[in-house]
Amino acid sequence: MTPSIELFNELRAAMEASPESSRHGNDLVTRLANSSGAVRIFRELDGRMGIFIPLGKDDPRSIPPDIRSRYITLRTVQRDGRDLIQLQLENPALENVFHVFVDTFFKHFRADRERAATIAQAQLKRWRSLFTPVPPNSLSDAEEIGLICELQEMEILLATDGALGFYRWTGPDQQAHDFRLEDRGIECKATRISNGLHVTINGAQQLLPEPDTRLLLAVRKYESSPNGEITLSGVVRRLLESDLVPSDELLSRLEEMRFSMAGVDPKTENSYRLVGRYVFEVGEGFPKLIVDDTEERISALRYNIDLTSPESIPGYRKDGSLT
Repeated sequence: MTPSIELFNELRAAMEASPESSRHGNDLVTRLANSSGAVRIFRELDGRMGIFIPLGKDDPRSIPPDIRSRYITLRTVQRDGRDLIQLQLENPALENVFHVFVDTFFKHFRADRERAATIAQAQLKRWRSLFTPVPPNSLSDAEEIGLICELQEMEILLATDGALGFYRWTGPDQQAHDFRLEDRGIECKATRISNGLHVTINGAQQLLPEPDTRLLLAVRKYESSPNGEITLSGVVRRLLESDLVPSDELLSRLEEMRFSMAGVDPKTENSYRLVGRYVFEVGEGFPKLIVDDTEERISALRYNIDLTSPESIPGYRKDGSLT
């Protein structure tokens, strides 16, 4: 399935190349269709954009308008004598979020083509709060690579544990470990320190397995690079393409962590290169502090561990597995 951003870019290029663009903009037919016709994307000359959705045979004959948001609206319109649903982004600043919305709609449309309007209506209700202008993302570099690390480990877990790879991510919840599966916890650490492999541990519980579970530590070392292939928005987009990840839930949780697709500026977004990835099972012999604090009187504990020459450290997993 062609990503919507590519379709809209194709439409933009066609509009720019044509001296006869109408003042109402232009549209492009997609390959997605039901018994009433094809889905079309459109772009207005003022920057507004959207999709025309043909009503399916299982849709109600009348779809009420949804104009509760100033930034994205849904209406019934007539084109060529037929009723269509017009889903329109009113604020071009939210284009990044809109592309994700459209890609998600396309995915659901392919599975249930004859309820196209009903699907769009329900999806807009769930997503409406995500269409709000936000300031540029304010994550520090350390927070950014930490989040990239968690999301890249999530990609691996989706392949081994299915949807649990997303649902067992603790994300913004400030729990002891980044992933809490039935038989194991996974703590993720990212570093940009150029010499050696050093990570920071926050709190006495971060390297402590929960009862009757194992604890794995996944460490990724990055370096900043103007030509780096890794960006936070790029990792998010890959996850959003997965059928195992509910797009609206992922975006909502990321907003709680102060990252929004609406706040991404491709011209200034940081890019990184992965230097190395290392996985350890935290057990006997692994370097960690054991804190005798049964009454939880010790707070703000923070320390660094040196994992340089990882193959010499007890618990190192040469295959990098998270199982």
